[in-house]
Amino acid sequence: MYKLIFGAKRKPGMSREEFGRYWTTVHAEKAKKVPGISRYVINLAPDLSGSGRELPYDGFAEVWFESEEAMRLSGRSPEARLTLDDEKNLFDLSTRFSVIVQEHVMIGE
Repeated sequence: MYKLIFGAKRKPGMSREEFGRYWTTVHAEKAKKVPGISRYVINLAPDLSGSGRELPYDGFAEVWFESEEAMRLSGRSPEARLTLDDEKNLFDLSTRFSVIVQEHVMIGE
């Protein structure tokens, strides 16, 4: 199992609520059409503003693939291009980061 994990901040001027709504509806619908993705998880950071703490990112995504080849082929698809093009409507692209990892489950399924 290969995963692409990325962290992102919302684009300037976008509220936390708008960010969560757009990511989990409009953007997620585009991602669902990308071939080769076996699982897509959006993790929204909680609002900690009342605690005096601020998290460095507004959310993280996990994009799962059955193999390295599935991940590579998926990224070349027209559907992936449309999804990547949509990121400018959502993320502060200057702060986005991503890593590719190979999952090893230690507890759970």
